[in-house]
Amino acid sequence: MSDNIPFEVQTEIIQRIPDTKSLIRYRSVSKAWKSVIDSNKFVKAHTLRHHQAHNRHHLLIKTLDCSNCKDCTGDIPISQHCDHCNYTPVKYYSILDDDDDDVTFPRHQKDISRVFVPDLVDEFSRRSIYRYDSEILGSCHGLFCLYEPENDTAIIWNPFIRKTFAIPVLNECERYYMTVVGFGVCPRDFDPKLVKITYVYDFSELQDVNDASTQVEVFALSSGGTWRSPLSNNLPHKSIQFGYYKAVVGRFIYWDAVDRINNTDVGASVIMSFDLTSEEFTKVNLPDCLALHNPDTHFSLFNLRESLAVLVYKLNSEFGREDYNVWMMRGHGCTRSFDKLYSINAPIHSTLGFRKSGAPIIEVDNDKEDYYRHERALAIYEPKSESISYIGVYGLRRTFYVNSYKETLLLHGH
Repeated sequence: MSDNIPFEVQTEIIQRIPDTKSLIRYRSVSKAWKSVIDSNKFVKAHTLRHHQAHNRHHLLIKTLDCSNCKDCTGDIPISQHCDHCNYTPVKYYSILDDDDDDVTFPRHQKDISRVFVPDLVDEFSRRSIYRYDSEILGSCHGLFCLYEPENDTAIIWNPFIRKTFAIPVLNECERYYMTVVGFGVCPRDFDPKLVKITYVYDFSELQDVNDASTQVEVFALSSGGTWRSPLSNNLPHKSIQFGYYKAVVGRFIYWDAVDRINNTDVGASVIMSFDLTSEEFTKVNLPDCLALHNPDTHFSLFNLRESLAVLVYKLNSEFGREDYNVWMMRGHGCTRSFDKLYSINAPIHSTLGFRKSGAPIIEVDNDKEDYYRHERALAIYEPKSESISYIGVYGLRRTFYVNSYKETLLLHGH
Protein backbone atom coordinates (compact mmCIF):
# COMPACT_ATOMS: atom_id res chain seq x y z
CA MET A 1 0.00 0.00 0.00
CA SER A 2 1.29 3.45 -0.85
CA ASP A 3 3.43 5.20 1.72
CA ASN A 4 1.39 8.30 0.95
CA ILE A 5 -1.54 6.82 2.86
CA PRO A 6 -1.23 7.41 6.62
CA PHE A 7 -0.67 4.21 8.54
CA GLU A 8 -3.75 4.84 10.71
CA VAL A 9 -5.83 4.82 7.52
CA GLN A 10 -4.11 1.63 6.35
CA THR A 11 -4.99 -0.01 9.67
CA GLU A 12 -8.63 1.02 9.31
CA ILE A 13 -8.73 -0.44 5.79
CA ILE A 14 -7.22 -3.72 7.02
CA GLN A 15 -9.82 -3.94 9.79
CA ARG A 16 -12.60 -3.68 7.21
CA ILE A 17 -11.41 -6.83 5.40
CA PRO A 18 -13.92 -9.50 6.48
CA ASP A 19 -12.12 -12.58 5.13
CA THR A 20 -9.88 -13.98 7.87
CA LYS A 21 -7.95 -16.16 5.41
CA SER A 22 -6.94 -13.05 3.46
CA LEU A 23 -5.79 -11.34 6.66
CA ILE A 24 -3.47 -14.23 7.48
CA ARG A 25 -1.90 -13.88 4.02
CA TYR A 26 -1.62 -10.09 4.33
CA ARG A 27 0.71 -10.52 7.31
CA SER A 28 3.48 -11.10 4.75
CA VAL A 29 2.95 -7.71 3.04
CA SER A 30 5.20 -5.87 5.48
CA LYS A 31 6.52 -6.01 9.02
CA ALA A 32 4.18 -3.17 9.97
CA TRP A 33 1.11 -5.02 8.71
CA LYS A 34 2.22 -8.21 10.46
CA SER A 35 2.66 -6.32 13.71
CA VAL A 36 -0.82 -4.80 13.44
CA ILE A 37 -2.63 -8.03 12.50
CA ASP A 38 -0.83 -9.99 15.23
CA SER A 39 -1.83 -7.58 17.99
CA ASN A 40 -4.56 -8.45 20.49
CA LYS A 41 -6.09 -5.01 19.93
CA PHE A 42 -6.54 -5.66 16.20
CA VAL A 43 -7.87 -9.21 16.72
CA LYS A 44 -10.56 -8.05 19.15
CA ALA A 45 -11.50 -5.03 17.00
CA HIS A 46 -11.77 -7.20 13.87
CA THR A 47 -13.83 -9.82 15.70
CA LEU A 48 -16.20 -7.17 17.07
CA ARG A 49 -16.71 -5.73 13.59
CA HIS A 50 -17.26 -8.99 11.71
CA HIS A 51 -18.38 -11.73 14.14
CA GLN A 52 -22.06 -11.47 13.16
CA ALA A 53 -21.50 -10.94 9.46
CA HIS A 54 -19.18 -12.56 6.96
CA ASN A 55 -17.59 -15.38 8.93
CA ARG A 56 -18.36 -18.77 7.45
CA HIS A 57 -19.91 -21.57 9.48
CA HIS A 58 -18.17 -24.94 9.68
CA LEU A 59 -18.80 -28.23 11.44
CA LEU A 60 -15.91 -29.78 13.33
CA ILE A 61 -16.20 -33.55 13.55
CA LYS A 62 -14.06 -35.80 15.76
CA THR A 63 -14.21 -39.59 15.65
CA LEU A 64 -12.20 -42.80 15.91
CA ASP A 65 -11.65 -44.22 12.44
CA CYS A 66 -10.48 -47.77 11.74
CA SER A 67 -9.58 -47.21 8.08
CA ASN A 68 -5.90 -46.62 8.97
CA CYS A 69 -5.74 -48.55 12.22
CA LYS A 70 -2.46 -50.44 12.65
CA ASP A 71 -4.30 -53.42 14.12
CA CYS A 72 -6.96 -53.52 11.39
CA THR A 73 -4.69 -54.94 8.69
CA GLY A 74 -3.84 -58.32 7.25
CA ASP A 75 -6.25 -61.11 6.43
CA ILE A 76 -8.74 -60.50 9.26
CA PRO A 77 -12.27 -60.13 7.83
CA ILE A 78 -13.36 -56.50 7.92
CA SER A 79 -16.39 -57.40 10.04
CA GLN A 80 -14.10 -58.61 12.85
CA HIS A 81 -11.87 -55.55 13.05
CA CYS A 82 -11.66 -53.48 16.24
CA ASP A 83 -12.15 -56.41 18.60
CA HIS A 84 -8.55 -56.16 19.85
CA CYS A 85 -7.28 -52.78 18.64
CA ASN A 86 -4.40 -51.21 20.53
CA TYR A 87 -4.40 -48.03 18.47
CA THR A 88 -7.34 -46.55 16.60
CA PRO A 89 -6.57 -43.22 14.91
CA VAL A 90 -8.47 -40.13 16.05
CA LYS A 91 -9.49 -37.99 13.11
CA TYR A 92 -10.88 -34.48 12.84
CA TYR A 93 -12.88 -33.29 9.84
CA SER A 94 -14.30 -29.92 8.82
CA ILE A 95 -17.34 -29.32 6.62
CA LEU A 96 -18.46 -25.91 5.35
CA ASP A 97 -22.02 -25.35 6.60
CA ASP A 98 -23.16 -22.08 5.04
CA ASP A 99 -26.14 -23.07 2.89
CA ASP A 100 -29.38 -23.18 4.89
CA ASP A 101 -31.47 -24.50 2.03
CA ASP A 102 -29.10 -27.03 0.52
CA VAL A 103 -30.86 -30.40 0.73
CA THR A 104 -27.72 -32.25 -0.35
CA PHE A 105 -25.16 -31.76 2.41
CA PRO A 106 -22.30 -31.75 1.83
CA ARG A 107 -22.60 -31.12 -1.90
CA HIS A 108 -19.46 -33.09 -2.73
CA GLN A 109 -17.22 -35.49 -0.85
CA LYS A 110 -14.33 -33.08 -1.47
CA ASP A 111 -16.13 -30.57 0.79
CA ILE A 112 -15.14 -32.78 3.74
CA SER A 113 -11.58 -31.84 4.66
CA ARG A 114 -9.16 -33.22 7.24
CA VAL A 115 -8.26 -30.75 9.98
CA PHE A 116 -4.65 -30.07 10.89
CA VAL A 117 -4.24 -31.10 14.53
CA PRO A 118 -1.55 -29.35 16.66
CA ASP A 119 0.59 -31.47 18.97
CA LEU A 120 -1.30 -30.50 22.15
CA VAL A 121 -4.64 -31.46 20.59
CA ASP A 122 -3.23 -34.67 19.10
CA GLU A 123 -1.81 -35.77 22.46
CA PHE A 124 -5.12 -34.97 24.16
CA SER A 125 -7.02 -36.94 21.50
CA ARG A 126 -4.81 -40.03 21.92
CA ARG A 127 -5.16 -40.00 25.70
CA SER A 128 -8.90 -39.36 25.60
CA ILE A 129 -9.45 -42.77 23.97
CA TYR A 130 -8.72 -44.40 27.32
CA ARG A 131 -9.88 -41.62 29.70
CA TYR A 132 -13.61 -41.20 29.93
CA ASP A 133 -13.34 -38.00 31.97
CA SER A 134 -11.46 -36.15 29.21
CA GLU A 135 -13.86 -34.05 27.16
CA ILE A 136 -14.28 -31.22 24.69
CA LEU A 137 -16.04 -28.60 26.78
CA GLY A 138 -17.55 -26.86 23.78
CA SER A 139 -17.13 -24.23 21.09
CA CYS A 140 -17.58 -20.46 21.18
CA HIS A 141 -16.60 -17.78 18.64
CA GLY A 142 -14.45 -20.23 16.69
CA LEU A 143 -12.55 -21.54 19.73
CA PHE A 144 -12.75 -25.04 21.22
CA CYS A 145 -11.76 -26.02 24.75
CA LEU A 146 -10.44 -29.49 25.62
CA TYR A 147 -10.26 -30.52 29.27
CA GLU A 148 -8.22 -33.26 30.99
CA PRO A 149 -8.92 -33.51 34.74
CA GLU A 150 -6.22 -36.14 35.21
CA ASN A 151 -3.58 -33.75 33.84
CA ASP A 152 -5.11 -30.63 35.46
CA THR A 153 -5.07 -28.97 32.06
CA ALA A 154 -7.43 -27.26 29.63
CA ILE A 155 -6.46 -26.47 26.04
CA ILE A 156 -8.04 -23.66 24.04
CA TRP A 157 -7.78 -24.40 20.32
CA ASN A 158 -8.50 -22.31 17.23
CA PRO A 159 -8.61 -24.87 14.37
CA PHE A 160 -8.71 -22.14 11.72
CA ILE A 161 -5.35 -20.53 12.61
CA ARG A 162 -3.96 -23.76 14.16
CA LYS A 163 -3.23 -22.09 17.49
CA THR A 164 -3.47 -23.58 20.99
CA PHE A 165 -3.12 -22.26 24.51
CA ALA A 166 -2.78 -24.46 27.62
CA ILE A 167 -4.32 -23.45 30.97
CA PRO A 168 -3.68 -25.13 34.35
CA VAL A 169 -6.91 -26.28 36.02
CA LEU A 170 -6.22 -27.64 39.49
CA ASN A 171 -8.79 -30.21 40.55
CA GLU A 172 -8.19 -30.75 44.28
CA CYS A 173 -11.72 -31.05 45.63
CA GLU A 174 -12.49 -32.78 48.93
CA ARG A 175 -14.29 -36.09 49.35
CA TYR A 176 -17.96 -36.07 48.37
CA TYR A 177 -17.36 -33.03 46.16
CA MET A 178 -17.13 -32.91 42.37
CA THR A 179 -15.82 -30.33 39.90
CA VAL A 180 -17.25 -29.31 36.52
CA VAL A 181 -15.68 -26.83 34.11
CA GLY A 182 -17.33 -24.62 31.49
CA PHE A 183 -15.89 -22.58 28.63
CA GLY A 184 -17.07 -19.54 26.70
CA VAL A 185 -16.01 -16.21 25.21
CA CYS A 186 -17.25 -12.97 26.72
CA PRO A 187 -19.04 -11.12 23.87
CA ARG A 188 -18.24 -7.72 25.36
CA ASP A 189 -14.46 -7.92 24.94
CA PHE A 190 -14.03 -11.38 23.30
CA ASP A 191 -11.99 -12.60 26.24
CA PRO A 192 -12.03 -16.45 26.52
CA LYS A 193 -13.07 -17.62 29.99
CA LEU A 194 -13.15 -20.83 31.99
CA VAL A 195 -15.41 -21.27 35.01
CA LYS A 196 -14.70 -24.02 37.55
CA ILE A 197 -17.55 -25.14 39.84
CA THR A 198 -17.00 -27.45 42.81
CA TYR A 199 -20.18 -28.76 44.43
CA VAL A 200 -21.35 -31.45 46.88
CA TYR A 201 -22.40 -34.54 44.95
CA ASP A 202 -23.32 -36.77 47.92
CA PHE A 203 -25.09 -35.16 50.88
CA SER A 204 -25.65 -38.49 52.60
CA GLU A 205 -21.94 -38.85 53.41
CA LEU A 206 -21.50 -35.39 54.92
CA GLN A 207 -21.39 -35.08 58.70
CA ASP A 208 -22.76 -31.53 58.64
CA VAL A 209 -24.75 -30.42 55.58
CA ASN A 210 -24.81 -26.84 56.88
CA ASP A 211 -21.06 -26.54 56.32
CA ALA A 212 -21.37 -27.51 52.67
CA SER A 213 -21.05 -24.88 49.95
CA THR A 214 -20.52 -24.52 46.21
CA GLN A 215 -17.25 -22.86 45.22
CA VAL A 216 -16.59 -21.05 41.93
CA GLU A 217 -13.42 -19.78 40.25
CA VAL A 218 -13.03 -17.94 36.94
CA PHE A 219 -10.08 -17.80 34.56
CA ALA A 220 -9.96 -15.05 31.91
CA LEU A 221 -7.26 -15.35 29.25
CA SER A 222 -6.49 -11.64 29.57
CA SER A 223 -5.70 -12.09 33.27
CA GLY A 224 -2.24 -13.47 32.55
CA GLY A 225 -2.71 -16.91 34.05
CA THR A 226 -4.51 -16.49 37.38
CA TRP A 227 -7.76 -17.93 38.70
CA ARG A 228 -9.98 -15.58 40.72
CA SER A 229 -13.40 -15.31 42.33
CA PRO A 230 -16.28 -14.37 40.01
CA LEU A 231 -17.35 -10.73 39.75
CA SER A 232 -20.79 -11.58 41.13
CA ASN A 233 -21.55 -13.02 44.58
CA ASN A 234 -24.62 -14.75 43.19
CA LEU A 235 -23.30 -18.33 43.31
CA PRO A 236 -25.22 -21.60 42.79
CA HIS A 237 -26.99 -22.89 45.89
CA LYS A 238 -25.39 -25.95 47.49
CA SER A 239 -28.46 -27.99 46.50
CA ILE A 240 -27.57 -27.69 42.78
CA GLN A 241 -25.94 -30.75 41.25
CA PHE A 242 -24.41 -29.97 37.85
CA GLY A 243 -24.69 -32.45 35.01
CA TYR A 244 -22.38 -33.44 32.17
CA TYR A 245 -24.05 -31.63 29.29
CA LYS A 246 -23.45 -27.96 28.58
CA ALA A 247 -23.90 -25.45 25.75
CA VAL A 248 -22.86 -21.88 25.01
CA VAL A 249 -25.45 -19.49 23.58
CA GLY A 250 -24.62 -15.80 23.32
CA ARG A 251 -23.11 -14.66 26.59
CA PHE A 252 -24.37 -17.65 28.59
CA ILE A 253 -22.99 -21.08 29.44
CA TYR A 254 -25.80 -23.52 30.26
CA TRP A 255 -25.63 -26.82 32.20
CA ASP A 256 -28.23 -29.48 32.79
CA ALA A 257 -28.64 -29.80 36.54
CA VAL A 258 -30.76 -31.14 39.40
CA ASP A 259 -31.97 -29.02 42.31
CA ARG A 260 -31.83 -31.44 45.23
CA ILE A 261 -34.61 -29.96 47.30
CA ASN A 262 -34.12 -30.19 51.10
CA ASN A 263 -30.49 -31.24 50.46
CA THR A 264 -31.38 -34.79 49.55
CA ASP A 265 -30.07 -36.70 46.54
CA VAL A 266 -33.33 -36.39 44.61
CA GLY A 267 -34.96 -33.29 43.22
CA ALA A 268 -36.18 -31.38 40.17
CA SER A 269 -34.42 -31.11 36.83
CA VAL A 270 -33.35 -27.53 36.06
CA ILE A 271 -30.89 -25.65 33.89
CA MET A 272 -28.15 -23.45 35.34
CA SER A 273 -26.76 -20.50 33.39
CA PHE A 274 -23.56 -18.50 33.84
CA ASP A 275 -23.35 -15.01 32.37
CA LEU A 276 -19.89 -14.57 30.84
CA THR A 277 -20.19 -10.78 31.17
CA SER A 278 -21.54 -10.26 34.70
CA GLU A 279 -20.28 -13.70 35.91
CA GLU A 280 -23.63 -14.30 37.60
CA PHE A 281 -25.44 -17.65 37.94
CA THR A 282 -29.16 -18.08 37.32
CA LYS A 283 -31.43 -21.09 37.76
CA VAL A 284 -33.76 -21.71 34.82
CA ASN A 285 -36.86 -23.72 35.65
CA LEU A 286 -38.11 -26.27 33.13
CA PRO A 287 -41.74 -27.00 32.23
CA ASP A 288 -43.46 -29.33 34.67
CA CYS A 289 -43.38 -32.19 32.16
CA LEU A 290 -39.57 -31.98 32.09
CA ALA A 291 -38.80 -30.82 35.63
CA LEU A 292 -39.88 -34.06 37.30
CA HIS A 293 -36.55 -35.82 37.80
CA ASN A 294 -36.83 -39.25 36.17
CA PRO A 295 -33.72 -41.50 36.16
CA ASP A 296 -34.86 -42.95 32.81
CA THR A 297 -35.09 -39.54 31.13
CA HIS A 298 -31.96 -37.65 30.08
CA PHE A 299 -31.18 -34.20 28.70
CA SER A 300 -28.60 -32.93 26.24
CA LEU A 301 -28.07 -29.20 25.63
CA PHE A 302 -27.18 -27.60 22.29
CA ASN A 303 -26.91 -24.26 20.55
CA LEU A 304 -29.68 -24.29 17.94
CA ARG A 305 -29.61 -21.17 15.73
CA GLU A 306 -28.37 -19.06 18.66
CA SER A 307 -31.04 -20.36 21.03
CA LEU A 308 -30.78 -23.03 23.70
CA ALA A 309 -32.12 -26.41 22.60
CA VAL A 310 -32.94 -29.16 25.10
CA LEU A 311 -32.89 -32.67 23.68
CA VAL A 312 -34.94 -35.06 25.83
CA TYR A 313 -34.51 -38.82 25.40
CA LYS A 314 -34.64 -42.17 27.18
CA LEU A 315 -32.12 -44.99 27.45
CA ASN A 316 -33.29 -48.50 26.58
CA SER A 317 -32.03 -51.74 28.10
CA GLU A 318 -29.11 -51.89 25.64
CA PHE A 319 -28.00 -48.33 26.51
CA GLY A 320 -29.33 -47.10 23.19
CA ARG A 321 -31.16 -43.77 23.03
CA GLU A 322 -34.76 -43.46 21.95
CA ASP A 323 -37.85 -41.22 22.11
CA TYR A 324 -36.06 -38.04 21.05
CA ASN A 325 -37.88 -34.75 21.55
CA VAL A 326 -36.41 -31.33 20.73
CA TRP A 327 -37.38 -28.34 22.88
CA MET A 328 -36.24 -24.74 22.47
CA MET A 329 -35.90 -22.03 25.11
CA ARG A 330 -37.28 -18.62 24.19
CA GLY A 331 -36.63 -15.31 25.93
CA HIS A 332 -34.20 -14.25 28.65
CA GLY A 333 -34.27 -13.45 32.34
CA CYS A 334 -37.67 -13.96 33.99
CA THR A 335 -39.46 -14.30 30.64
CA ARG A 336 -37.92 -17.61 29.64
CA SER A 337 -40.25 -20.27 28.25
CA PHE A 338 -39.86 -23.63 26.49
CA ASP A 339 -41.63 -24.88 23.38
CA LYS A 340 -41.49 -28.37 21.95
CA LEU A 341 -40.35 -28.15 18.30
CA TYR A 342 -40.62 -31.75 17.07
CA SER A 343 -39.82 -35.40 17.73
CA ILE A 344 -37.18 -37.33 15.82
CA ASN A 345 -39.01 -40.22 14.19
CA ALA A 346 -36.16 -42.29 12.81
CA PRO A 347 -33.95 -45.23 13.88
CA ILE A 348 -30.96 -43.34 15.28
CA HIS A 349 -28.36 -43.99 17.97
CA SER A 350 -27.72 -40.42 19.14
CA THR A 351 -28.11 -36.76 18.24
CA LEU A 352 -24.77 -34.94 18.23
CA GLY A 353 -25.64 -31.37 17.27
CA PHE A 354 -27.41 -29.20 14.74
CA ARG A 355 -26.61 -27.71 11.36
CA LYS A 356 -26.82 -23.97 10.73
CA SER A 357 -30.20 -24.72 9.11
CA GLY A 358 -31.42 -26.27 12.38
CA ALA A 359 -31.42 -29.88 11.10
CA PRO A 360 -30.13 -32.42 13.67
CA ILE A 361 -26.83 -34.23 13.05
CA ILE A 362 -27.27 -37.87 14.04
CA GLU A 363 -25.35 -41.13 14.49
CA VAL A 364 -26.97 -43.98 12.57
CA ASP A 365 -26.24 -47.50 11.35
CA ASN A 366 -23.71 -47.79 8.56
CA ASP A 367 -25.01 -47.47 5.00
CA LYS A 368 -22.00 -49.18 3.37
CA GLU A 369 -22.18 -52.79 2.19
CA ASP A 370 -18.89 -53.71 3.84
CA TYR A 371 -17.77 -51.91 6.98
CA TYR A 372 -15.67 -52.31 10.11
CA ARG A 373 -17.12 -53.90 13.21
CA HIS A 374 -18.87 -51.29 15.39
CA GLU A 375 -18.51 -48.68 12.63
CA ARG A 376 -21.38 -46.22 12.25
CA ALA A 377 -22.18 -43.22 10.07
CA LEU A 378 -23.06 -39.55 10.47
CA ALA A 379 -26.23 -38.26 8.84
CA ILE A 380 -28.62 -35.31 8.74
CA TYR A 381 -32.24 -35.65 9.85
CA GLU A 382 -34.78 -33.39 8.13
CA PRO A 383 -37.65 -32.76 10.59
CA LYS A 384 -40.21 -31.76 7.94
CA SER A 385 -39.76 -34.76 5.66
CA GLU A 386 -38.48 -37.08 8.44
CA SER A 387 -35.79 -38.23 5.98
CA ILE A 388 -32.12 -39.11 6.60
CA SER A 389 -29.21 -38.00 4.43
CA TYR A 390 -25.77 -39.54 4.96
CA ILE A 391 -22.83 -37.13 5.24
CA GLY A 392 -20.03 -39.48 4.24
CA VAL A 393 -18.15 -39.53 7.55
CA TYR A 394 -17.74 -42.83 9.44
CA GLY A 395 -16.31 -43.88 12.78
CA LEU A 396 -16.64 -46.21 15.75
CA ARG A 397 -19.90 -46.17 17.66
CA ARG A 398 -20.27 -43.60 20.42
CA THR A 399 -16.99 -41.86 19.50
CA PHE A 400 -18.39 -38.97 17.44
CA TYR A 401 -18.17 -35.35 18.51
CA VAL A 402 -19.74 -32.58 16.40
CA ASN A 403 -19.91 -28.84 16.97
CA SER A 404 -20.17 -25.75 14.79
CA TYR A 405 -17.60 -22.97 14.60
CA LYS A 406 -16.70 -19.85 12.65
CA GLU A 407 -13.44 -18.66 11.16
CA THR A 408 -11.87 -16.23 13.62
CA LEU A 409 -8.54 -14.66 14.56
CA LEU A 410 -9.15 -15.05 18.30
CA LEU A 411 -6.12 -16.52 20.11
CA HIS A 412 -3.85 -15.26 17.31
CA GLY A 413 -2.11 -12.73 19.55
CA HIS A 414 -1.37 -15.20 22.38
